[in-house]
Amino acid sequence: MTYKNGAKEYVLTGVLFGVPMGIFFGLIYFDWLLGVISGVFSGVLYALLIFIFLKHQEKKYNKKRLELAQERRIICDGAATVSGNGGWMFLTECGLEFYPHKLNLSTQEVLIPISTIRSVSINKNQIVINANGIVFSIHVTHNKEWKKQIEDILLFRGESL
Repeated sequence: MTYKNGAKEYVLTGVLFGVPMGIFFGLIYFDWLLGVISGVFSGVLYALLIFIFLKHQEKKYNKKRLELAQERRIICDGAATVSGNGGWMFLTECGLEFYPHKLNLSTQEVLIPISTIRSVSINKNQIVINANGIVFSIHVTHNKEWKKQIEDILLFRGESL
């Protein structure tokens, strides 16, 4: 199952970008109407660009999905951010696998074997994984579903949290 961003995430992205831009332009030109118009325009444009970028990433990582599916069962996948690096994360029967996109400063893959996971929790829009004392805070959409899937694998394998 691929977890995708919904309209709520894109609207929130547009608002979080558009409001500061509207305030910025309004203050620079001392015109609140220009600020509102530029804020709405920049927010919509930014959300549209993010939408296009994520659709491109989704298609790009479809190849990786097919490659991984030949080797192991994929339980779920979706866009993720690990340590400030964006990319795509897969939960397989073996563990979590994060593959960053090339626009990051670090392009190192993160692999967390399921046998090393000691706890999983959620914090706002993150899943927090404790793997043998190393804590990973991973930004994902549908974090509750990710947590449930990880817990289900651990229960299936007979490992307790």
